[in-house]
Amino acid sequence: MDLPNVEGYLSPDDVQSITNWGNGWAWLAGGTWLFSEPQPYLKVLVDTQHLGWSEIEIQKNYLIIGATCPLIKLLEYSWSSEWIAVEGLKSAVSALAASLKVINVATVGGNICLALSVGTLAPIMVALDASYEIWNLKGESRQVAAKDFQIGSRQTILHPGEILRRVIIPLSNLTWQINYQRFSIAVTDPALAIVVSARNNQKLRCVIAASVAAPRLLEFDKIELSETQFTALLTNENFIEDARASANYRREIIIVLFRRCLQQLKCQNYNF
Repeated sequence: MDLPNVEGYLSPDDVQSITNWGNGWAWLAGGTWLFSEPQPYLKVLVDTQHLGWSEIEIQKNYLIIGATCPLIKLLEYSWSSEWIAVEGLKSAVSALAASLKVINVATVGGNICLALSVGTLAPIMVALDASYEIWNLKGESRQVAAKDFQIGSRQTILHPGEILRRVIIPLSNLTWQINYQRFSIAVTDPALAIVVSARNNQKLRCVIAASVAAPRLLEFDKIELSETQFTALLTNENFIEDARASANYRREIIIVLFRRCLQQLKCQNYNF
């Protein structure tokens, strides 16, 4: 879709070459969402594709995923067989039900920063206890836990001009058992509910999404009591209610998906 209101286009080689940030400015990553519908507030696009950021690399004990990494790379990368949690990343990409053309250009950073309540990557990043490195226009950086990044639907902690530089995941977390469950009325419809469960040693990390405005992390010390605790904790959650589904319906679907997560983990022959 054309964006006739856009007055300027910048393609910097370095974030610090952007000396100021004005109203109506936006970072452009893959552009699969920006160009999918009218964006009347936009005046200037700042393209990230010439920043030269790496896509996927291993640094010491961490997996580093650059924000400009196309989603297709998460499917094509030669992952170590011991990193079984990568299947969760692949499930998150597949859950988009997007065409090959879209996932070839849509980026990891774009998906996360768009911060839709139905976003597919954010829940798995929270489940894996990832952190995000954020840059400002002065070249200063800060890290924030993935669970604290999205604060609502289309809302993040990013300040004007800040950009997500990369996703950082401890390699040890990639050995966790992961199960990704998603429910929608039709395969290509936005999700009504997403549940991602990650088991590490004797702890269970559970992330609920799509049915709430931003991904929510719930943790349990005792696996055998997790379902009872999970259901009790949901009474305090603010579930979305709209024309697509009631809050009560979304809550019940979340419980069903959580049970499926537990069952799938049990089928992997781990000691529950």
